[in-house]
Amino acid sequence: MEIYIFGCNPSIFQVGLSKYIDIYYKKYPGIKIHIVSKPGVDLIKMLENRELDMVVRKFGEEVSYHKFSVKIAAQMDHCFFGNKKYEELSKKRHVSIEELSKYPLMLLNQTSYERRSLDSDFKKHNIKLEPIMDFTYHAPIVFLAKQGYGIGYTLEGSIQKELKNKELFKINVDDISSLSNLGIIYNEKYLSATASKFLSLTE
Repeated sequence: MEIYIFGCNPSIFQVGLSKYIDIYYKKYPGIKIHIVSKPGVDLIKMLENRELDMVVRKFGEEVSYHKFSVKIAAQMDHCFFGNKKYEELSKKRHVSIEELSKYPLMLLNQTSYERRSLDSDFKKHNIKLEPIMDFTYHAPIVFLAKQGYGIGYTLEGSIQKELKNKELFKINVDDISSLSNLGIIYNEKYLSATASKFLSLTE
Protein backbone atom coordinates (compact mmCIF):
# COMPACT_ATOMS: atom_id res chain seq x y z
CA MET A 1 0.00 0.00 0.00
CA GLU A 2 1.27 3.52 -0.76
CA ILE A 3 0.76 6.91 0.83
CA TYR A 4 1.46 10.01 -1.23
CA ILE A 5 2.79 12.98 0.72
CA PHE A 6 3.81 16.36 -0.63
CA GLY A 7 6.86 18.24 0.57
CA CYS A 8 6.55 21.79 -0.86
CA ASN A 9 10.31 21.68 -1.32
CA PRO A 10 13.28 19.72 0.07
CA SER A 11 13.53 22.19 2.96
CA ILE A 12 10.01 21.37 4.18
CA PHE A 13 10.75 17.66 3.99
CA GLN A 14 14.02 18.09 5.88
CA VAL A 15 12.70 20.39 8.61
CA GLY A 16 9.05 19.44 8.93
CA LEU A 17 8.42 15.92 7.66
CA SER A 18 11.54 13.81 8.13
CA LYS A 19 10.97 13.09 11.82
CA TYR A 20 7.43 11.82 11.14
CA ILE A 21 8.65 9.69 8.23
CA ASP A 22 11.26 8.12 10.52
CA ILE A 23 8.65 7.27 13.18
CA TYR A 24 6.26 5.97 10.53
CA TYR A 25 8.79 3.58 8.97
CA LYS A 26 9.79 2.19 12.34
CA LYS A 27 6.16 1.49 13.22
CA TYR A 28 5.00 0.32 9.76
CA PRO A 29 8.11 -0.89 7.90
CA GLY A 30 6.14 -2.68 5.16
CA ILE A 31 4.32 0.39 3.84
CA LYS A 32 5.72 2.44 0.96
CA ILE A 33 5.79 6.21 0.88
CA HIS A 34 5.91 8.17 -2.36
CA ILE A 35 6.69 11.87 -2.03
CA VAL A 36 5.63 14.19 -4.87
CA SER A 37 7.28 17.61 -5.16
CA LYS A 38 5.48 20.12 -7.39
CA PRO A 39 4.18 23.69 -7.13
CA GLY A 40 1.41 24.01 -4.54
CA VAL A 41 -1.32 24.84 -7.07
CA ASP A 42 -0.59 21.61 -8.96
CA LEU A 43 -0.59 19.54 -5.78
CA ILE A 44 -3.94 20.88 -4.63
CA LYS A 45 -5.35 20.01 -8.03
CA MET A 46 -3.94 16.48 -7.63
CA LEU A 47 -5.56 16.28 -4.20
CA GLU A 48 -8.90 17.36 -5.71
CA ASN A 49 -8.51 14.59 -8.31
CA ARG A 50 -7.72 12.07 -5.54
CA GLU A 51 -4.24 11.45 -6.94
CA LEU A 52 -2.73 12.26 -3.54
CA ASP A 53 -3.68 11.27 -0.02
CA MET A 54 -2.51 14.55 1.47
CA VAL A 55 -0.58 17.72 0.76
CA VAL A 56 1.87 19.43 3.11
CA ARG A 57 2.10 23.22 3.00
CA LYS A 58 3.04 26.21 5.10
CA PHE A 59 0.41 28.53 6.61
CA GLY A 60 0.26 31.64 8.72
CA GLU A 61 -2.37 32.01 11.43
CA GLU A 62 -5.12 31.21 8.93
CA VAL A 63 -5.35 27.44 8.60
CA SER A 64 -8.66 26.90 6.76
CA TYR A 65 -8.34 25.56 3.23
CA HIS A 66 -11.50 25.57 1.14
CA LYS A 67 -13.22 22.17 1.22
CA PHE A 68 -10.33 20.26 2.77
CA SER A 69 -9.40 19.54 6.36
CA VAL A 70 -6.11 20.94 7.69
CA LYS A 71 -4.05 19.62 10.56
CA ILE A 72 -1.13 21.63 11.97
CA ALA A 73 1.84 19.32 12.48
CA ALA A 74 4.63 21.73 13.45
CA GLN A 75 5.83 25.32 13.59
CA MET A 76 8.86 26.50 11.66
CA ASP A 77 11.09 29.58 11.81
CA HIS A 78 12.45 31.38 8.76
CA CYS A 79 15.48 33.65 8.62
CA PHE A 80 17.47 35.92 6.34
CA PHE A 81 21.06 34.86 5.68
CA GLY A 82 24.15 35.67 3.62
CA ASN A 83 27.72 34.52 3.19
CA LYS A 84 30.83 36.04 4.74
CA LYS A 85 30.27 39.23 2.75
CA TYR A 86 27.35 39.92 5.13
CA GLU A 87 29.04 38.84 8.37
CA GLU A 88 29.20 42.38 9.75
CA LEU A 89 25.48 42.88 9.03
CA SER A 90 24.74 39.63 10.89
CA LYS A 91 26.48 40.98 13.99
CA LYS A 92 23.86 43.71 14.36
CA ARG A 93 21.22 42.89 16.97
CA HIS A 94 18.55 44.62 14.89
CA VAL A 95 18.33 45.26 11.16
CA SER A 96 15.34 47.29 9.98
CA ILE A 97 13.24 46.39 6.95
CA GLU A 98 14.29 49.71 5.43
CA GLU A 99 17.97 48.82 5.78
CA LEU A 100 17.43 45.29 4.49
CA SER A 101 15.64 46.62 1.39
CA LYS A 102 18.90 48.26 0.25
CA TYR A 103 20.57 44.86 -0.18
CA PRO A 104 20.09 42.37 -3.05
CA LEU A 105 17.45 39.88 -1.92
CA MET A 106 16.77 36.36 -3.23
CA LEU A 107 13.36 34.96 -2.30
CA LEU A 108 10.67 32.49 -3.25
CA ASN A 109 8.17 33.75 -5.80
CA GLN A 110 4.77 35.22 -4.99
CA THR A 111 2.95 31.88 -5.13
CA SER A 112 4.62 30.92 -1.83
CA TYR A 113 3.23 31.64 1.62
CA GLU A 114 6.44 33.19 2.95
CA ARG A 115 6.81 35.56 0.00
CA ARG A 116 3.26 36.85 0.44
CA SER A 117 3.98 37.27 4.14
CA LEU A 118 7.18 39.22 3.39
CA ASP A 119 5.35 41.38 0.86
CA SER A 120 2.83 42.23 3.58
CA ASP A 121 5.56 43.01 6.15
CA PHE A 122 7.35 45.36 3.73
CA LYS A 123 4.08 47.03 2.70
CA LYS A 124 3.37 47.89 6.35
CA HIS A 125 6.54 50.00 6.21
CA ASN A 126 5.58 51.56 2.88
CA ILE A 127 8.43 49.73 1.14
CA LYS A 128 8.00 47.71 -2.03
CA LEU A 129 9.75 44.34 -1.87
CA GLU A 130 11.83 43.96 -5.02
CA PRO A 131 14.14 40.92 -4.96
CA ILE A 132 16.89 40.61 -7.58
CA MET A 133 15.85 36.97 -8.13
CA ASP A 134 12.92 34.78 -7.12
CA PHE A 135 12.49 31.02 -7.29
CA THR A 136 10.02 28.18 -6.94
CA TYR A 137 12.22 26.28 -4.45
CA HIS A 138 14.67 27.13 -1.68
CA ALA A 139 17.71 25.17 -2.91
CA PRO A 140 18.95 27.71 -5.51
CA ILE A 141 18.53 30.53 -2.98
CA VAL A 142 20.85 28.79 -0.53
CA PHE A 143 23.34 27.92 -3.30
CA LEU A 144 23.51 31.47 -4.68
CA ALA A 145 23.73 33.00 -1.19
CA LYS A 146 26.82 30.87 -0.56
CA GLN A 147 28.31 32.34 -3.75
CA GLY A 148 27.67 35.88 -2.48
CA TYR A 149 24.98 36.94 -4.94
CA GLY A 150 22.82 38.39 -2.17
CA ILE A 151 20.78 37.77 0.97
CA GLY A 152 18.41 34.80 0.98
CA TYR A 153 15.41 33.79 3.08
CA THR A 154 14.54 30.22 4.00
CA LEU A 155 13.62 27.82 6.79
CA GLU A 156 16.21 28.29 9.52
CA GLY A 157 16.26 24.60 10.33
CA SER A 158 17.33 23.72 6.78
CA ILE A 159 20.61 25.67 6.98
CA GLN A 160 21.76 24.76 10.49
CA LYS A 161 24.92 23.07 9.18
CA GLU A 162 25.89 26.12 7.11
CA LEU A 163 25.21 28.48 10.02
CA LYS A 164 27.26 26.32 12.38
CA ASN A 165 30.30 26.10 10.12
CA LYS A 166 30.02 29.82 9.29
CA GLU A 167 29.46 29.25 5.61
CA LEU A 168 26.31 31.35 6.05
CA PHE A 169 25.38 33.99 8.63
CA LYS A 170 21.91 34.68 10.04
CA ILE A 171 20.68 38.27 9.75
CA ASN A 172 18.29 39.48 12.46
CA VAL A 173 15.59 41.60 10.82
CA ASP A 174 12.97 43.52 12.80
CA ASP A 175 9.22 43.32 12.16
CA ILE A 176 9.27 40.15 10.05
CA SER A 177 6.59 37.47 10.54
CA SER A 178 9.16 34.66 10.49
CA LEU A 179 7.07 31.90 12.10
CA SER A 180 4.77 29.69 10.03
CA ASN A 181 2.70 26.55 10.55
CA LEU A 182 3.28 23.29 8.74
CA GLY A 183 -0.16 22.07 7.75
CA ILE A 184 -1.28 18.71 6.38
CA ILE A 185 -4.18 19.15 3.94
CA TYR A 186 -6.44 16.19 3.23
CA ASN A 187 -9.93 15.16 2.22
CA GLU A 188 -11.36 13.35 5.24
CA LYS A 189 -13.96 11.61 3.08
CA TYR A 190 -11.35 9.91 0.91
CA LEU A 191 -8.45 9.52 3.37
CA SER A 192 -6.97 6.03 3.04
CA ALA A 193 -6.30 3.83 6.07
CA THR A 194 -2.58 4.10 5.41
CA ALA A 195 -2.72 7.89 5.31
CA SER A 196 -4.82 7.94 8.49
CA LYS A 197 -2.06 6.04 10.30
CA PHE A 198 0.49 8.64 9.23
CA LEU A 199 -1.81 11.50 10.28
CA SER A 200 -2.23 9.96 13.74
CA LEU A 201 1.54 10.11 14.27
CA THR A 202 1.52 13.90 14.02
CA GLU A 203 -0.56 14.31 17.17
